[in-house]
Amino acid sequence: MGKILKIILAFFMFFAATFCVEAAPVVKITGLEFDNSDNIAIIKSVGKIFPKTQQTPEDNDKSLRTPENVITKCFLDNPDRVFVDITNAVLAGNQRTYTFKNSSLNNVKISQFSTNPHTVRIVFEYNKKFDPKNFAVYANDRQILIRYSNNLVGSEKFKTIYNNMTSGERKVDFLESVTYTSETKEKILNVSDSGEIQYQTVKDDEKNIKLKALYYIDKVSSVSNGLMVKGSGAISLKSSFVLENPTRVVYDIENAIVAQDLRNKSFSLPTNNALVVNGVVTSRDVLRVGQNNPSTARLVIQGSDAKNYRLVLSPDLQGLFIAKRTDVLNAKLTETTSSVLSYEAKNAGENLNVVNVVFTNPVAVTTFEENSKFYVDLQNVDDFNQKAIDELHKNPGYTGICAQKIASEKTRLIFYLKDSTAINAQISPDAKELRVYFKKRVKNPPQVVAPSKPQESKEQEQEKEKQRPSTIKQMYSVVIDPGHGGSDVGATRSNIYEKDITLVVSKLLDEYLKKQGVYTYLTRDKDKTVELSERSDFSNSVSPDVFISVHVNSSVKEDIIGVETHWYHPQSLDFAKKVHAKLASSRNLSKWETVDRGLFQSKFYVINHTNAPAILVEIGFISNPNERRELIKEKRQEEVAKAIADGIMEYLKGRK
Repeated sequence: MGKILKIILAFFMFFAATFCVEAAPVVKITGLEFDNSDNIAIIKSVGKIFPKTQQTPEDNDKSLRTPENVITKCFLDNPDRVFVDITNAVLAGNQRTYTFKNSSLNNVKISQFSTNPHTVRIVFEYNKKFDPKNFAVYANDRQILIRYSNNLVGSEKFKTIYNNMTSGERKVDFLESVTYTSETKEKILNVSDSGEIQYQTVKDDEKNIKLKALYYIDKVSSVSNGLMVKGSGAISLKSSFVLENPTRVVYDIENAIVAQDLRNKSFSLPTNNALVVNGVVTSRDVLRVGQNNPSTARLVIQGSDAKNYRLVLSPDLQGLFIAKRTDVLNAKLTETTSSVLSYEAKNAGENLNVVNVVFTNPVAVTTFEENSKFYVDLQNVDDFNQKAIDELHKNPGYTGICAQKIASEKTRLIFYLKDSTAINAQISPDAKELRVYFKKRVKNPPQVVAPSKPQESKEQEQEKEKQRPSTIKQMYSVVIDPGHGGSDVGATRSNIYEKDITLVVSKLLDEYLKKQGVYTYLTRDKDKTVELSERSDFSNSVSPDVFISVHVNSSVKEDIIGVETHWYHPQSLDFAKKVHAKLASSRNLSKWETVDRGLFQSKFYVINHTNAPAILVEIGFISNPNERRELIKEKRQEEVAKAIADGIMEYLKGRK
């Protein structure tokens, strides 16, 4: 009997160990995301990734190790392709195919290759543009990324270095679109006579991938008399703009991503006007670096001398030197000198003209616009070819052009602009050719003038100016997270779903904040399922000033009512206090006939895993019949959204 028990026990232990291995956590892969630079594929996943074996602290028993996500790649031919296998991974949904245009890839297929072990396979079928040496896989505990080409710098497209044209005015965009169509294999419910499972192919509409990154900023360092912003890729600058109170000059870099550790950081700029506080030198002028929106990096120079700084684009298009204009003038920024080979002016379309300047060597460039003139400072050009430039004075886009030496080995081109002229300056990837487009803006036909109103006093005009929303959009950004959605309906009573109320209130909040000039992002803008990890990951990728999750409360006791605000990390407490003070003001509590349930430190997933100050608001109880009836009314929803928006703005404006 004892022997039988031992056999049964041994079998049970073997089964348990086997079950533990099989039940080990796996990564869920939800699809692929492609960068329009035709360079990167991001594997979208849910769950922690273990690129290497990690042991539990109990002992060294191999059965207790967390299975690693072994990632392998293999090249095949006929047709030319490379596949990547990821073990201990499951594919959410059915296999799918992405077919490309204007890419080094022909198509990409993702499927569940096996279930014992669980392996997801991604197959890249490529063409002659593809270089296998550039194919690489990178992984950490949160993401797997595949680089399949290295053409950010090698692109033949000219890069924008100054632009004040609208998208409609620009002749062509600076990067050709990569498009793809996706196909999903889905099971057909009716099985054939053979008993084999049938599949049908479902095609999605053609998608034009929005460019996520042409330039990656990963370093800001101090250099002689200035700062150097460095990265990889190719910089594409928009025209700067100036803000007052305090004085700031803003530079946006199109299609650029800022490294997470640099976002919202400030760097002191060398200045002769530094303050000394308690023996510590404090710079008056600073450079702030941020991610203005998912595809635009923003550099802000702030200080009393902000307007006196210049940005110099390096000849490799990889870096920006930022310094006072006098320091730029006196600095030797590159060892290589260049000369002008030729100038050419020609018509490039209706009301559009272009000037081409070709150089012997790569040039370092500064561009700016002042007093109806457009300036191009060539920081390493010693000969500007006066004979050739004399032929460019008769161009419809400008009234004249001149070139002058501004320092040793430095040349300035000055374009005298006509009224209503837009500019788009571009440079070739090798920095040997400059193109300046001039677009004549056609004036709108005269409008019927309404009867004039009594002229306002100067004091009235100044008061209106104070009340007018800031033209800088405050440079604040907020992620709004409507709770639940899709198959996750949230709390429910009498066929009323929490997910519907939170979406309506969140959209109203979105509108209120936009009217205040704030950049807003919704984790969902329709009724769809969004994982908690996707919400926090999205917020962290945007790097907003604050994150707010909107929810409706519920209880088994119908008599409970009230509003609550939850926070978790200490950095979020002040934010929570400001919003809750507005939400639970005596005026609102009286008007809504509800109560203040207070502030709570709660470890909700989204406010725990979000880097920005983050809170979660419970705007009432769906389980209380009276409060439920009010929560679905438009008036109450608008008032709640307005109160939350007021609290957010008070917090943002009050930050030091």
